[in-house]
Amino acid sequence: MATGYATVNLGFVAAKPEKKNTFMDHLLKVEAWLDRRRTSRILYTLTDRDLADLGLSHADVDGLNEEAERLF
Repeated sequence: MATGYATVNLGFVAAKPEKKNTFMDHLLKVEAWLDRRRTSRILYTLTDRDLADLGLSHADVDGLNEEAERLF
């Protein structure tokens, strides 16, 4: 059975800094904000008992809204 070994020169190549795609970053933030907003609207329609079944309360839903607002 033949065994091959690959060698890589790891010490002499400097890593290139990643280019930040700020447009994509902003787009992802908007998408996350919209998703949290949609989720909180749905959760607000549930009763206290329904939220308790999920292990949540209306205070948790308010916290979700506050977290979404911090994105911007």
